[in-house]
Amino acid sequence: MRDELGLNYTTDSSECVQLFCDALDHYLASSVQVMPTLEKLFERDPAMPMALLFRAYLLKQAADPRFRAAIYQCFDTLSARPDLNDREQRHLKALSLWQADQMTDAVAVLDDIVISYPGDMLALRIAHHLHFYSGDGKQMLASLQVALENQEPKNRYYGFLKGMHSFALEESGRYPQAEAAGLEALDINQKDIWAAHAVTHVYQMQSRFEEAIPFIDSLLPEWDSANNFVFHLYWHKALQHIGLGNPDQALAVYDKTLVEPLADDFYLDVCNAASLLWRLELSGLNVGDRWSQLHELSKNHIQDDELVFTSLHYLMAPAILGDTKTVKAGLDHFHRWSNEKTSQGAVAKRVGVTMATALTKLASEQKNDGVKLMLSVQNQIYRIGGSHAQRHLFDQLINAYA
Repeated sequence: MRDELGLNYTTDSSECVQLFCDALDHYLASSVQVMPTLEKLFERDPAMPMALLFRAYLLKQAADPRFRAAIYQCFDTLSARPDLNDREQRHLKALSLWQADQMTDAVAVLDDIVISYPGDMLALRIAHHLHFYSGDGKQMLASLQVALENQEPKNRYYGFLKGMHSFALEESGRYPQAEAAGLEALDINQKDIWAAHAVTHVYQMQSRFEEAIPFIDSLLPEWDSANNFVFHLYWHKALQHIGLGNPDQALAVYDKTLVEPLADDFYLDVCNAASLLWRLELSGLNVGDRWSQLHELSKNHIQDDELVFTSLHYLMAPAILGDTKTVKAGLDHFHRWSNEKTSQGAVAKRVGVTMATALTKLASEQKNDGVKLMLSVQNQIYRIGGSHAQRHLFDQLINAYA
């Protein structure tokens, strides 16, 4: 079966192809309807290869070791299939590399898929995610080039492509072009929260805080079906308040919008909360006992080895609260991780161990030592991935305690 962009799928059901495309729409819009739509698809064809690959990608993207068994199950089922077409075989190769935590090799395969199949938005968006967590904005931009050259505005996913283009431009420091691309994407589809996120980043990087807050507020009604990513936009709203010199209002945003989602135990919610609390403390605000709300979540994930970026954030609450046992477990884990022959193991070795140690000292009475350690890797911090705005916390810590 073939979709409207000419991509082939191993399935006997045109309805399943349509459901796959619908699920992809939901995914690109960060909608909670992704998994329910995939489940409808699996009721009709439980072995559709691209659907199984999609599910495995989503589980891996959650950056949670608890999902590894389910990912392996998808992989094993697909590996036993002799009838995969060329595109599906390449996706299986990418999945095999990613599940082995070889992110650099996995994204290379995904980029090659897009070169051969410029309409493959799943490959493009997963590659976008992996480039994001490599911290390489220019490569993220290059990854989109073939699709931009081959997709037309009339295509189903063109708006989402422009939203991705906007974010890649922003992370490459090309702010006027990023803003234009993001607004173009939102003209096509105001539910494109990734495009809105990209424009919000432009405002943040250009210190246009007064524009950012009403911009976010104006789009909130469009995101009533968005998943937890919407809380990251609230996090950005809080940053704008800090930029305006209103940390009390940022704390109000935290209490109203960022505490409740912590119950979902999703890494990005913890990263939002931990990094915002530390920023608020740097602004001179007393955050009370709010760190304790993150403590148990952090303890449960202190030895996760999915992303160095997230593991550093899991270390923050225990370090701030002086939980020496958990801090030691986290640091010991970073040292073990740095010896693993994986993409993130290499990041842990290059900067992760030093940054983790620096954070624990900055949270204690050894701030001078913490600053020296963070300065020693400052020009390599981009390797942990995340955005410029997210990583700015580490520069703020250096400046605050130097």
